[in-house]
Amino acid sequence: MKCPNCDQHIEIEDWQDLEPFTCEECKESLCLIIDESTYQGATNTRLVICDDQ
Repeated sequence: MKCPNCDQHIEIEDWQDLEPFTCEECKESLCLIIDESTYQGATNTRLVICDDQ
């Protein structure tokens, strides 16, 4: 997947781990969002910038 902030390629090892992690390139906090049963298929996984507020 690509970082939504800097477009750096990110390897995801555990697709079920929803804990936030940091992009090594831009140091932005990212997390996986998994939507189930969407119109795009059985599951839709996105990488988004986390709000740490």
